[in-house]
Amino acid sequence: MADKPNTQIIIRHIAGAKINRIDPFALQDTKEITFGREAASAVTYDSPKDDVVSRRHAVLRVKGDGTPSFVIEDLKSSNGTFVNGERISGEAELLPDDTVEFGKGGPKFSFDVQPRPAGMAARTRVMSAIDATATRAVATTAVTAVPATAVTAVPGSDTSKTAKAGIGKNTVMMLLSDERKKTSQVWMGALAAVVAFFVVGGGVLYWNSLRTAEQARLQAEEQSRIQTEKVRAEATSATQQITQQLGMTPGEVVNKFGNSTVWINVSWRMFDKETGRPVYHKRFTAEVGKVKRSLPGYLKINGKIYPWFTTDDEEHKNYEIKSSGSGSGFVVSESGFILTNKHVATGWMTHGGPDKYLTGYGITEAFVITPPADKKSKALVEVVSLASLPADIQSWNPGEDGAPIFSKDAVHIGGTSGGSVATPSDRSPLLGKNEILEVRFAGSGLSINASNVRQSTFADAALIKIDSPQALTPIEISSEDAVKVGERVIVLGYPGISTRTLMEVETAEKGRVKSRIEVIPEPTVTEGIVSKLGTELTQSGSTKIVGSLGDAFQLSINSTGSGNSGGPVFNSSGKVIGLYTYGSCSGRTCVSHAVPIKHARFLLSPQRTQ
Repeated sequence: MADKPNTQIIIRHIAGAKINRIDPFALQDTKEITFGREAASAVTYDSPKDDVVSRRHAVLRVKGDGTPSFVIEDLKSSNGTFVNGERISGEAELLPDDTVEFGKGGPKFSFDVQPRPAGMAARTRVMSAIDATATRAVATTAVTAVPATAVTAVPGSDTSKTAKAGIGKNTVMMLLSDERKKTSQVWMGALAAVVAFFVVGGGVLYWNSLRTAEQARLQAEEQSRIQTEKVRAEATSATQQITQQLGMTPGEVVNKFGNSTVWINVSWRMFDKETGRPVYHKRFTAEVGKVKRSLPGYLKINGKIYPWFTTDDEEHKNYEIKSSGSGSGFVVSESGFILTNKHVATGWMTHGGPDKYLTGYGITEAFVITPPADKKSKALVEVVSLASLPADIQSWNPGEDGAPIFSKDAVHIGGTSGGSVATPSDRSPLLGKNEILEVRFAGSGLSINASNVRQSTFADAALIKIDSPQALTPIEISSEDAVKVGERVIVLGYPGISTRTLMEVETAEKGRVKSRIEVIPEPTVTEGIVSKLGTELTQSGSTKIVGSLGDAFQLSINSTGSGNSGGPVFNSSGKVIGLYTYGSCSGRTCVSHAVPIKHARFLLSPQRTQ
């Protein structure tokens, strides 16, 4: 691409649960950005708040080898994808400052590229004219006046006189007939008016009754709606109260915090602090029952047993003092700080007995060699099991205890000494170093190198850091230390016993095809309760009281195991109250423990607050 290496795709959230947040993606490393509630999405939405977003809602793709172009495609979501307010089907082009909305009224973000590549500009906006409101003409109804009908009165006296004057009978009858007709017309008109009055009045009454009935129906519907809303509100309130009492479900925890819980891969070895040379455990060869055997050597000096440590490799014959494994951790800042266990981040600062570095060689036994009293005598060689070695060897802490360093030929079985035998006063300080400390996020096959920041001197807690070009989503840790027996807890992590997703990758470099297998980590969620609280070391006068559990709390969770160490322990509110640490078993019964979160908070605040 022609873009600069630091060009970024900017997803600026302007509505929804992620409002005011920005998700940047390096353009040169990005081919597509997925959106949805699925944990593997590049931009993940919160299920309770942004419930209009589908599990796999949409994908933004980068196209073009020169000046890049961008399209977004709706992945057959339930509520649709809208670009600048218009619902799309299939792919739609995206330009800087375009807005994308998932479902009407759902979460919304604006799209941008910074710095913008040459030739890329925002979309030109065209405003439509507002139509004038149509003027409505009101027709007037013409009223036609009906002329009154004249009534001619015929006085009786004149009639008499006229009759007497010679008006005939027929004339008089005709006049009376005309008068009756006129009177009949007047009465018919009056009757029609009365009928019309009752018809119009009846129509008015009927229309009024209909209107009254409609108003009654609307009032009944409004009352029903109000009652329904009240019932719904009460049901919602009751559900919220129950939810608050029960807290977050394991599914909600893994959906919300799974992307911020990391898988840690580590490998370390020990060095002599004074010389800087690697430290080895001497491989001693002797004949036992006419059979020549090679086993780790332990020297018995003045009745005390010491590991035969040396800085001589002897052509890769000796055993390396090293260990490797995997653990869990969780993000606590956008800038890349991660909390985990001390025995994960700095394994040499915790118990490092022979079971830690020799069992990897398949060894269960060792030689205990008592140097000869003089050159003429022979060394006494005994075969013992590793489990029978003294307690101080079993609980050896390489980073704190150090160890005597002997020469490779300090003792010979034939009785001659090739070098001076060290004494306990010759104990040398040892230095541990991580050869590998990598972090991998859920759903990713890429590892990120991490560095140690600091470790707790009081508990199994450590702080490491990665450099990430993307702002990370931290998990909130509890500001309170109160933990109650019976309290419900949820643990996330990457136990080795869980099934794994593997990815086979083939690459071609300089004509050579290479194949490798990568682990795609997905967190395991486990639910349980706090079953017991540990007793922290206390002293009253000359009396010291400490529980065998120490400053930790016991969990009922026993289905995780190795690899979950350092994972977050959540309370029902979704806040971290501890770091998952060691488990212990008696026969087939196992329990697990967690370090209180106060030790992690101490690592995050090295400076004294005023």
